[in-house]
Amino acid sequence: MRITFLGRILWLLAFAAANLYAAEEQDLIATLQSSASTPQQWAACQRLRIIGTAKAVPALAALLTDERASQAARHALEGLPYPEASVALRDALAKTSGLTKAGVIDSLGWRAESASVPLLTPLLSDSDTTIAAAAAAALGRIGGQDAIVALSVACGQALAALQPAVQESLLKCAERLAADGDRPGAATVYRGLLDGKCLPQIRPGAWRGLALTDTQHQADVVMKALTGADRPIRIAALKLLREVNDRHVIQACLDQWTSLPVDAQLAVLDSHAKLGAEAQPTARLAGQSPNALLRTAAWETLGALNDAGSIPALAKAAAHAEPTESQAAREALARLDGPGVKDALLSQITASAPPEKAALLRALGERGDRSVANVLLQNAISDVQPVRLAALESLSKLAPPEAVSPLLDIAAGSKSDDDRDPVLKALYAVYGASPNQAEAARGIIDAMGRVPAAQRRQILPLLAEIADADALSAAQTASRDPDAGLAKEAVRVLAQWPNAAPAAHLLELAGASSDPTLQVLALRGAINVAAHEPDSAKRLALLQQSLAASKRLDEKKQVLGQIGQIPTPDALNLALKCLTETGLADEAGLAAVTIAEKLAVSDAKLADEAAARILAQIKEGELAGRAWALRVKPTINVPFIRDWQISGPYREAGVVGAVAIFNIPFAPEKPGQNAEWKTMPPSDQPNLAVLFPGQDNCAAYLRTRLVVPEDCHAALLTGSDDGLKAWLNGQVVQSKNVDRGEVVDQDAALIHLQRGTNELLLKISQGGGGWGACARIVGTDFKPVPGLQVER
Repeated sequence: MRITFLGRILWLLAFAAANLYAAEEQDLIATLQSSASTPQQWAACQRLRIIGTAKAVPALAALLTDERASQAARHALEGLPYPEASVALRDALAKTSGLTKAGVIDSLGWRAESASVPLLTPLLSDSDTTIAAAAAAALGRIGGQDAIVALSVACGQALAALQPAVQESLLKCAERLAADGDRPGAATVYRGLLDGKCLPQIRPGAWRGLALTDTQHQADVVMKALTGADRPIRIAALKLLREVNDRHVIQACLDQWTSLPVDAQLAVLDSHAKLGAEAQPTARLAGQSPNALLRTAAWETLGALNDAGSIPALAKAAAHAEPTESQAAREALARLDGPGVKDALLSQITASAPPEKAALLRALGERGDRSVANVLLQNAISDVQPVRLAALESLSKLAPPEAVSPLLDIAAGSKSDDDRDPVLKALYAVYGASPNQAEAARGIIDAMGRVPAAQRRQILPLLAEIADADALSAAQTASRDPDAGLAKEAVRVLAQWPNAAPAAHLLELAGASSDPTLQVLALRGAINVAAHEPDSAKRLALLQQSLAASKRLDEKKQVLGQIGQIPTPDALNLALKCLTETGLADEAGLAAVTIAEKLAVSDAKLADEAAARILAQIKEGELAGRAWALRVKPTINVPFIRDWQISGPYREAGVVGAVAIFNIPFAPEKPGQNAEWKTMPPSDQPNLAVLFPGQDNCAAYLRTRLVVPEDCHAALLTGSDDGLKAWLNGQVVQSKNVDRGEVVDQDAALIHLQRGTNELLLKISQGGGGWGACARIVGTDFKPVPGLQVER
């Protein structure tokens, strides 16, 4: 035989490697035989497991009796493929005890050699249960008839503490027999376990093994478990039944169907369904059960098996059962497919009572087959409301194009809004689903033109859904119709248009019509659709025309509400002009201040002038406060309030932070509760952190009295660290729940001072750090309030 050059190279490399490993092995053996430390010996054992040969066995065997190194040595011997390793481990049994001996036994088990069985068998009765349990586990891994005999004897004689290990090992032996093809032998072991004092944790596994290996009696084994009182085994049987899908087992269960509990019947149904159409009789049988859970599973199965013969039962369940079962039946009707199913459904619709008919009609919509449109249209005019609504619901889902004209006829003939709305919904769906909406719209509009005026008003809302030029023209034409009812309905439709296109026409109607009701409808409609105009100048022009045409406050207020949404100087001027008109001050002021707030960033002077005009008409309240905030503030030369009484600090256990403490009421703000008050040293900006050093997560109160000779409007200017709440004569006038530093005049509130004495109360929250407040009163002209005096 010729050896190639590459072959020679590989042979030389292998030879060199062998020589290197041999040299390394000698060094490692020397380490084991020396006085090396335990970690060094462990490292040597680990390496010898990989490269060691039979030469290393004596050195490793010598360490098996050393408690410190025994584990490493036997671990190395476990992996050496030499008979000498097994001999060394077996010899060590007589030389070791306790945990060390148990470890040697464990290693013999992993080597799984039948020669170890005679030595391990006597150890099953060892007085040390650790050794006995290790022997049982090792015999389970070795397996074979001798091991099974030994374990079986121990199973009947061993102490209770040893039984888990023995019975678990018998299970492993049986599993190995089954894997090797010896099912009868495995079944014998499993049956022996079950017939003896089998532990509860072992019984399910033993039963499952028996059911899988005793094929001759499998059906009887499963039936006995399903009807028995042993719950763990019954659970195992339910699981197995769903897994094996064996016809003989299934038939045995069906033969005793009535004696099975519901969970077993469910398992039989699930298992049989996996075999296909042959399970249909089983599913129908389950559908007759008094148990709702089983019936629900039956409907789901019938839907999956495409059983056309189940349609009557499914329709009945869909119509009358509880929600979960009904839903399952409906889904099954929608899912049924295959030859004859469609014809069976249609035939059953004809033969069914109204509740079942409605369920079947809904199923047609879920199935997505437009060819049944005629059947749905026939039932869409039924005198029975549930049937009619079900048909219309399915028409909405299918949206067949040919349904437009029939649905228009139905809508036109509807006697009430409740009858008409579902029809219109279906028409909307048909239109929306059309691949050519322009053509669909023309068809709808043309068909509407052929409907008498008295009926046409029932279907006019469709035009707003279409909302193209032809639809707008048709709606405008209808709004001029001599039939008053049709005209008013057309105006209502135009008022709901999705864009501003009808605005000019509606304004024209509002001015030209002699019918007061139509005038109001048209004007309000014009105002409503004007909001859709994207060009703010055009929108304002429409609203200005609407305002000029308005004769009642309601419409004027509606216009002002729209004007307030246009942030332009022209819109602001229009709103300000309405300020002095009787009954419009609040709406005009709100519109004006809303616009001015948006314009203030770019034109503070314009906003200031607008605010002054608003304040001339509105003296107090939130709106006045918003207007006053827009004023351009001059330098304020008004003194701070210096004379205060103080109460506090107050806190509540577990509440942390200024924001959290702010809304907790304490004694000074609770009516009828007495609080302790002390006089503070006069100060422009009272520093509470100095007065109450080291106080966090709390609040304090300041109070004083303001005396004025006459009623007047004024502004309260404050700054605070942290939050501040202010009461004037018991009414909250300012509230700022914040965590911040103090800035003079950072907040303002318009107030009304009554002639005589007014009590001002401030609450200042504290989270941590700085803590203080300041306050002063100014007139709405930013000057001192005439005659104002402060008293503690």
